[in-house]
Amino acid sequence: MMLNACSTQQEVIKSPILCPQTTECSAYSPQIRTNGELAEAYLQTQHHLDLCIIENSSLKKCMDEFNKKEQP
Repeated sequence: MMLNACSTQQEVIKSPILCPQTTECSAYSPQIRTNGELAEAYLQTQHHLDLCIIENSSLKKCMDEFNKKEQP
């Protein structure tokens, strides 16, 4: 038998969210002096943006899956 007045409430320890951490969404500042460098910078910027979108989507999916598991 447990007496409520004598016991303390148990604290719920939440588990941490274990999602991938990357730094693909960083600033990209190419040095552009020629049209060729401009074209290359454009392609590189598109590539960086694609990686950032993938990273963002993966992180959102991971968090959504974690939240579904944590709901009672």
